[in-house]
Amino acid sequence: MRVGVVSIGLCGVAVAAIVAGHRGAAADGNDDVFRRDVAPFLARWCFECHSGETVENDLDLSKLGAGGDPDVLREIRTKLRRREMPPKEAPQPPAADVARIVAWIDSLPDDAGASDPGRVTIRRLSRTEYRNTVRDLCGVDFDAEARLPPDDVGLGFDNIGDVLTLPPVLFEKYLAAAEFVASRAIVAEDPARPPVRRFDRDSLQSSRGARRDKTGVAMFSPGEAFGEMTFPRDGEYLLRVRAFAQQAGPEPARIALRVPGASDQVVDVTAVAKSPEIYEVRARVAAGRRRVAAAFINDYYKPDDPDPTQRDRNLFVQWIEVAGPVDVRPVGEFQRELLGDDSKRPRDRAFAIEVARRIANRAYRRPATADEASRLADLVAEAQKSGASFERGVEAALTAALVSPSFLFRVETDPSPGDPNAAHDLTEFELATRLSYFLWSSMPDRELSSLAAKGALHDPDVLAAQTRRMLRDARASALVTNFAVQWLELRRLDDVAPDPARFPEFDDALRASMRQETEMFVEAVVREGRPLRDFLDADFTFVDARLAKHYGLAGVKGDRFERVPLPRGRRGGLVTQASILTLTSNPTRTSPVKRGKFILEEILAEPPPPPPPGVGALDESAAATKAASLKERLARHRSDPNCASCHTRMDALGFALENFDPVGAWRERDESGPVDAVGTLPDGRAIDGPAQLRAVLTADDAFARCLAEKLLVYALGRAPTRDDRRALDRLVKSLPGLDATFEDVVLGIVRMDGFRRRRGEGK
Repeated sequence: MRVGVVSIGLCGVAVAAIVAGHRGAAADGNDDVFRRDVAPFLARWCFECHSGETVENDLDLSKLGAGGDPDVLREIRTKLRRREMPPKEAPQPPAADVARIVAWIDSLPDDAGASDPGRVTIRRLSRTEYRNTVRDLCGVDFDAEARLPPDDVGLGFDNIGDVLTLPPVLFEKYLAAAEFVASRAIVAEDPARPPVRRFDRDSLQSSRGARRDKTGVAMFSPGEAFGEMTFPRDGEYLLRVRAFAQQAGPEPARIALRVPGASDQVVDVTAVAKSPEIYEVRARVAAGRRRVAAAFINDYYKPDDPDPTQRDRNLFVQWIEVAGPVDVRPVGEFQRELLGDDSKRPRDRAFAIEVARRIANRAYRRPATADEASRLADLVAEAQKSGASFERGVEAALTAALVSPSFLFRVETDPSPGDPNAAHDLTEFELATRLSYFLWSSMPDRELSSLAAKGALHDPDVLAAQTRRMLRDARASALVTNFAVQWLELRRLDDVAPDPARFPEFDDALRASMRQETEMFVEAVVREGRPLRDFLDADFTFVDARLAKHYGLAGVKGDRFERVPLPRGRRGGLVTQASILTLTSNPTRTSPVKRGKFILEEILAEPPPPPPPGVGALDESAAATKAASLKERLARHRSDPNCASCHTRMDALGFALENFDPVGAWRERDESGPVDAVGTLPDGRAIDGPAQLRAVLTADDAFARCLAEKLLVYALGRAPTRDDRRALDRLVKSLPGLDATFEDVVLGIVRMDGFRRRRGEGK
């Protein structure tokens, strides 16, 4: 943006046009201030580039009235406060005039009237939410990362409604997951009649040293007969083998019954061909698909023995059988709640409907309809008709509930779905679900559901009290492991690969320590009610011995993480932690551009636009790196007018972190000599090193708004609307700057219309 000298006559015409077009747009004297101070200021210093037929950055200030566009006003305020506009090469307005305009913007009344609450696309549970939900619903620890594919990401998070689709192949995985979860949540086995799996001649396989014959598998040298099966759960199983032997030598033939993870069970096979026998052992086997083998372990061959019957010992396996589990698995709390303690109660239709309703009420996170309960009860009846137990029928009903759209999706209904103007409150149960998945990444607990059933959650005091309670619950750790890990892009840390030749100290153990430091640090700031300022400039962190050595901190031993004070100057806050510094570096060198971009996007919520077409990448050739330092090459890159507007601020923020090498260790020198950690902001201010960078980042409330916006996107599962952004402005204005706490921001979000309400489709 260039600023030229606008003539007095042109300035007067421009001011008159603005005022005439927007007369009466605001009350309480704002019109007068706008007419007297703001409009002339804009016309004098901004209109040459931001009015007329061609405007820079699509920002036409000639259409801005006293009522203002919150997005435009916010941008003006930010640019003026930071003295980024007008650009430093242009004439500058007096500081008093700038302060007057900023103060006017800050003084504008909140537009807290009726607003568009937006609408959220029906959302499938993310992989993380699915795992947490079945844990809290059934008490089953489900390894979702191993059994379900990663979710797509939108707006930086994997819980965004528009990307959480359910293709057929994924539904098949959810069906398998439901069967797995239900089989572990419900004890349906009868130890007196355990299921049996047999491998006979047609299904047995053999290893070298064994071959199939007309009766089964014959082993004339050491070998195995085996089959593979899925063990449904950890437990006790009976392993049986029907076998006989051709005996020879001083001892009987021996067979080892083997399952990976369990000890070999060795038996003597004394039976002979005319009377095979069944041999049985008991073994504890872990759940999963496993190989079950009968191994011949004591082959004997003496061809010159004078007794022909003593020359060769061989083993013959006719079948292998697995029965079980045969141990009595204790009934869990979930099943006890479903079925009660009265074992004598008739397992009839009435009881099946009662149990089905209990399943659906919890799984669907709302009261089930009579039809929903009846359909689940039908599955119980079908199981009983086929000879299975009532409990087996309950297992089938639970499986069906876990693949229902009412479980897999977070469903919110609209009384007038086609009317975009029909805004309405969420139902109590929908609000409870939004709150629990926001704070816990899981389903509502009984207290929250009970309040929803009483119609109490829309009471602001009740909603605030529940929010505080839930933030203090252990399940709120999801705000670290799910929200913060995605906000700070920590998942990408698994994929970074610093050059091992240059950074031999970096390995997977150090990578894990880096991530754990950041997670523990965020949790401490959240749990302890510390000010938001600590996210940017704290005097403590968490390290184990490995990370302490990496940081040059003494006195920490072992793998246990300790809370340690930080010397002032070098480190403090998120952007100086090794996790962030490593994932914003290149494999062989630091990247001021990546580090600056991270700060703009994740700390200040001011993402730079994509690079314009045709802009080349930084020259990384050997000749270029030898001829000029990284700073000199980036300066040449910024000399392109197409690059300067973004890179000037971005690079300055990144260069302030140059004392940290590509894996986050402190350094005084780099390949070019002494580290140059000075960056120059668009207003001409210099930032020298991380301490001054932290001072810049804590100088205003930009981080508070950034965190609030990230949390709102995460909470709603969609992009903010214009009215959401206005609500965010009001929230940030109500906070005590960076002295506010994480809880303050969360409470502000759950009070917003966008969180408590929704509208029909059409806008």
